[in-house]
Amino acid sequence: LMTSGIIYSHIKVGVYNGNHFLNYLRGLLDIMNPYLAPHCVLVMDNCRIHQVDGVEELCQERYVF
Repeated sequence: LMTSGIIYSHIKVGVYNGNHFLNYLRGLLDIMNPYLAPHCVLVMDNCRIHQVDGVEELCQERYVF
């Protein structure tokens, strides 16, 4: 979600787990830019699903912080 609108969404019916979140994150990161370019900052809270193995690595690989 941005001030200009929604840039990516992923709707899933039913239970959402860490693997589903990683799939969502991969899709979102595909449209984000490296650090210092527009759309380069991803804000997450401390929800457990945001802390599954692989989240930090995916973001670092694509220079999104």
